[in-house]
Amino acid sequence: MTRNAPDPAADNDPRPHPGLPRWAKLLVAGAAIAVVVLVVVMLLVGGEHGPGMHG
Repeated sequence: MTRNAPDPAADNDPRPHPGLPRWAKLLVAGAAIAVVVLVVVMLLVGGEHGPGMHG
């Protein structure tokens, strides 16, 4: 009636997790580059910001 605990050393799935697909890595890298470019452009352009800009 007693069950033995599963052996944590037992490997039920010998296949390693493949990780992110290549297209997902490229998408994340492209998004990160786009964010960095936008921040750099915003810092370089500067200018008047705020409510007075629209008046």
